[in-house]
Amino acid sequence: MDTFAEPYTRAGDDISLDSVRDHVRTLEARHKANGVQLSGRIIHVCHYLPVTCTITSTATRDGILSPPPTPPRILSDVPPSPSDEVPQISLPTQPERWKLAPRYGHSAMTSGIRSLSLTHEQLILGWTGDILSPAGPPDGNDADVNPSTGERIPSVRDRIPSSRISQEDKDALDVELAHYTDKNALEPETSKPITYLPLWMEDNVAHGHYDGYCKQTLWPLFHYLLWQDVATEHASADANYEYYEQANQAFANRLVSVLKPGDLVWVHDYHLLLVPRMLRNAMHSGAVSGVGGENGGDVIIGLFVHTPFPSSEVFRCLPRRKEILDGMLGANLICFQTYSYTRHFTSTCVRVCGYETTSKGATATSTSASRGASVVPRSATGTGVGPTRGASLTRRGTSVKGGAGVEKYVGIDVQGHVAAVTHCPVGVDAERVARDTLRPGVQPKLDALRALYADKKIIVGRDKLDVVKGVLQKLRAFEKLLHDYPEWQRKVVLIQVTSPALTDSPKLERQVSELVAHINGEYGSLDFIPVHHYHQTLRKDEFYALLSAADLGVITPLRDGMNTTSMEFVIAQERTKRSPLVLSEFMGISQHMADALQVNPWDLGDVAAAMNRGLVMSEDEKASRHAALHSVVTTHTSHTWAAVLAKMLLSQINGQNTARQTPYIPRDNLKELYDNAEKRLFLFDYDGTLTPIVKMPSMALPSPDALTALAKLSSDPNNIVYIVSGRDQAFLEEHLGHLPRLGMSAEHGGFIRSPDSAVWMNFTASLDMSWMEEVAEIFRYYTERTTGSHIEMKKSSITWHYRSTDPEWGQFQCRQCQDLLENNVVPKRPIEVLVGKKNLEVRPIAVNKGEIVKRILYQNPGVEFIFCAGDDKTDEDMFRALLLFPPSSIGKATMEPPMSVMLVDNTKEHSDVELAVSPEGVFTTAVGHSSKRTLASWHVTTPEEVVEHMLFLVGETPQGEDLKGYL
Repeated sequence: MDTFAEPYTRAGDDISLDSVRDHVRTLEARHKANGVQLSGRIIHVCHYLPVTCTITSTATRDGILSPPPTPPRILSDVPPSPSDEVPQISLPTQPERWKLAPRYGHSAMTSGIRSLSLTHEQLILGWTGDILSPAGPPDGNDADVNPSTGERIPSVRDRIPSSRISQEDKDALDVELAHYTDKNALEPETSKPITYLPLWMEDNVAHGHYDGYCKQTLWPLFHYLLWQDVATEHASADANYEYYEQANQAFANRLVSVLKPGDLVWVHDYHLLLVPRMLRNAMHSGAVSGVGGENGGDVIIGLFVHTPFPSSEVFRCLPRRKEILDGMLGANLICFQTYSYTRHFTSTCVRVCGYETTSKGATATSTSASRGASVVPRSATGTGVGPTRGASLTRRGTSVKGGAGVEKYVGIDVQGHVAAVTHCPVGVDAERVARDTLRPGVQPKLDALRALYADKKIIVGRDKLDVVKGVLQKLRAFEKLLHDYPEWQRKVVLIQVTSPALTDSPKLERQVSELVAHINGEYGSLDFIPVHHYHQTLRKDEFYALLSAADLGVITPLRDGMNTTSMEFVIAQERTKRSPLVLSEFMGISQHMADALQVNPWDLGDVAAAMNRGLVMSEDEKASRHAALHSVVTTHTSHTWAAVLAKMLLSQINGQNTARQTPYIPRDNLKELYDNAEKRLFLFDYDGTLTPIVKMPSMALPSPDALTALAKLSSDPNNIVYIVSGRDQAFLEEHLGHLPRLGMSAEHGGFIRSPDSAVWMNFTASLDMSWMEEVAEIFRYYTERTTGSHIEMKKSSITWHYRSTDPEWGQFQCRQCQDLLENNVVPKRPIEVLVGKKNLEVRPIAVNKGEIVKRILYQNPGVEFIFCAGDDKTDEDMFRALLLFPPSSIGKATMEPPMSVMLVDNTKEHSDVELAVSPEGVFTTAVGHSSKRTLASWHVTTPEEVVEHMLFLVGETPQGEDLKGYL
């Protein structure tokens, strides 16, 4: 079973930054040597550009400046106007249209992205944010201050509607951004260029996306709050989703316009969870020049979620849960902050969507094997289903070594596309923070704090005034400290800074103010105040002086991903007191800062005791704990995080996924060859090929369009049409038996009924079937212990179904049963075990779909056109049987008598036959994603598309719903 004590980082990620970068260069060199196209670019897709844009163009701002001052109350106070004309403004000859400045917030992510410019050219795509007009003089009301510069940040009323920005101004912004450099970032001269790509959105879409769906639905949900807990009234979890979708589509469209083959794409955070799938849709539709298809290059898509990811029981409350998950699963690699978040995500995909997990190998080299080389039968050693299982039995949600040069990631299989899932912690820019603590303005403020609280212990907290930051619980814990440890009364002060949150919460602000007043009234006096609460944004000098002066840091959010304050506290303390740190165990970084005093913020007594322990801690213990924390913070930096992300994306390039994409079936070529052929053969799987997979197998009924296609095709005397299914004879006859010229094969090739015949031929009659009772006994054992599972007894095989069970428990039991069969039964019996979609099947080793296909083709050597479609592992036997021509072959193929012919009719001598079909006349077609590992030459996405292509061949159009492919 899964371990809950997984390390925060993976083996190999704790090496030096230079070593990671060397690894990246080695990977790129190996890929290029193997013919993999790499552009040398990384495109980061972020909600915001890391730049604030203030327009100074008079033409754009004319008529929409900030509101005028409040008019005088007395009419006589109005000064006379010297003129009724509008005063003329003298403009410089070449006015500067835009003023650009660093955007406050997300400094860790931004510094990590910029650090990659040492190895890669980078593009940063993001929304411009609200366009601002120059800020007027501060009025003390709604102005914020940039903590780096001390300048006033324009307020809401300084915003300019995006509709008022002219195209000329937009073009000018592109020019300004092309020459923009962040003066606060120390970029070496050897750095490669960073290009900023602004995205323009209508104000209603931009704010409905961010202020609406992101902040009112997704952000609370990811922090274990439901929308009704944070919204005011009439809360709806589905409100503003249309804006979320529109904004994500706008990002995807802008991204498509700049993509090149071989790009690496990182999509950042919960604002853009639909972008990976939208981008993959565009790639597969041919919207991206030179990307996708058989000969096109590939774009590797990564998604990094900076927030926590909740458990499946919380996430399943989201009405748009499947759309969000499918959007995320369009990526090649999905990365979270911690192992626990990856476990929550994989569990959600399994439990909510019914997807299955598998292990996915990522190698440093890119193999040149064919698509078919990866599809192999499972061996009797029980080590995995083909190449897709293995480490997932013991470690899921993390990457582990699976051999020399191979890393194993847990993967989520969505119709053949496998998205790898892993974790990687974000850090801070430790060098920059260390430099900032030495700013000239820090020391005077630090001396002032020490003088002010000379005989007091200082506890410092700095949080956003947000419901999940646990400020109320922290204040109550401090009150309990003063109550339970009275010796600290008048000897300790709590300096709590609450910076304004992105959305105001008057109720929370009032609660905090009332609680502060209560504590100060209870334990304070005229000459002593125990709690000093400052609701403001601190300047950098003040912030680092406060962290440096602290005797104890207390950061106890109720739920948080990465908290930079805790890391900055450790770095700031390096040159002062080396004070301890109290951390909430519900933070993403808590696992990686094990030497902090970790607490449950809801347990006020525990937090108070930890505060007391930190205040009385010996100097030796302080130094020991601080050294360990400082080592972690300065090793796992934002630069290391970014380099590891690049390494992991490059590791996804191998022969198992992007390097061998199966192209979409060419409709016009298909039709041309169909029309020119005198004799044609059609071979269809049933479940997942002609009908979608459903929860109850008995409900998988053929659609009217599917019946029309089969009827039209089979009625043509030049066509031979077979259904080659795992279903039994009774089911096929019940639903398809009314089509007299339709051939059928049941139970994966165990039985066959030729067209225009009602007689079934049994291929297992001469085989030893005594093994069935032994297997049935094992299946009964697992059925008793797996609620919702059942056994399906067929004449030539036996299947254990677990589609209606608990998804994770059913999959675990399936793997246990599979291992038992393959280690104890398969070595003694002529049988094989097949893992299907939510089922486990045992059949004779001599009976499979491939043998039936060979028999049909052997008996009909004159066919000039072959179409074969299937969706799962058992259908690979059919595709393998139709690998009739060696590579680059142009001659005719010959076929030996197959076993399925010899088993039934061994009284006569059979000779080889020459086949009339040419290589271009064989259309083996897998149903699923283009990166699905298959022997097929072509792919379609859904069963509906298989039916639609068949109707197209006979001149019909679908009458059902619009076709909706997954990707």
